[in-house]
Amino acid sequence: MTASTALRATSIPFAVSSELQGAANGQGYRVAMGESNGWQFWQSASAPGEIALASAGSEGPWFLSVQHSGVARELNAEKADPCARGHVAAFAFPSRDDLYEGVRRAYELALSLPTLPLERFKDELAKIGATERDALIRQRVGQDIFRDALMTYWRGTCPMTGITDPELLRASHIIRWADCPNDEERLNVHNGLLLSSLWDAAFDAGLITFDESGRVLAARELSRAARAGLRIEEASPLVLVDATQERLIWHRRNLFRGKMVA
Repeated sequence: MTASTALRATSIPFAVSSELQGAANGQGYRVAMGESNGWQFWQSASAPGEIALASAGSEGPWFLSVQHSGVARELNAEKADPCARGHVAAFAFPSRDDLYEGVRRAYELALSLPTLPLERFKDELAKIGATERDALIRQRVGQDIFRDALMTYWRGTCPMTGITDPELLRASHIIRWADCPNDEERLNVHNGLLLSSLWDAAFDAGLITFDESGRVLAARELSRAARAGLRIEEASPLVLVDATQERLIWHRRNLFRGKMVA
């Protein structure tokens, strides 16, 4: 059952207003856009899309409304209705801490989802001289931006191992850089996985892939020692959005080696 934002206080008490401001400011939304009908509106100087916050009172429930359609699709939270004016979706949270986490995740998604990495790539290329914009320079700049986007999207954690050491994490393209039709696809966060170095090497070599349910598939060429090192038999299915699953079809067809065995 969808929660109702009609429960929100249309006149925001001072204490609740302070909590809403803290939730916004603490997670990257520091540009106040005013209040209307019980909603506080906020924007970020670094992430696209407006958010709005509201609450039924100091004990909640708390509400988040978003303008960014990508955030609306991928934010994993209880849906609420109706959303704030000009927005596309709203969400309900039982506690203040849950609201803080929801706003933090909305900010991370807004930073990493298309097309912000592409815009950053164009800005970086504009800063360097035309003679330096050869393929290798473009690839280096683009891969750095792509890695940053994946680090944000996957919250700095390899989903297969739980490893969070940045030095051990790799930005793994699903459709390889050279095979992407344009820069937008090369920098699309849905065309990548954040994997620890061993998982990245196996994935890039086509020795492993993921099926439509997110389960690991291993090629026959993968040795027993490698399977043991990857702990494939213990791996939980990878939770993926449809946009990433579509690109994994390409990986299974074009990079995955040999007959598939679980």
